[in-house]
Amino acid sequence: MSVQSRLSAYIRQMGISQISICKKTGISTDKMSAIVNNRLRMTADEYELICKAIEKTPNDFIDVRIETGAD
Repeated sequence: MSVQSRLSAYIRQMGISQISICKKTGISTDKMSAIVNNRLRMTADEYELICKAIEKTPNDFIDVRIETGAD
């Protein structure tokens, strides 16, 4: 699952209003809807703004898996 998908799922699960995010970030409602519905890729700057608006850090939605190659 992508970072954007995890962020979108979190916004939905927590019942966070897209309009409240738009007011805090300055992102248009059309663009925010497209981001949350995965129709438009968000920029790194938008990601940072959205995370700040929902009081999370960008790292909260990153799933880091390191493969060592060892058996």
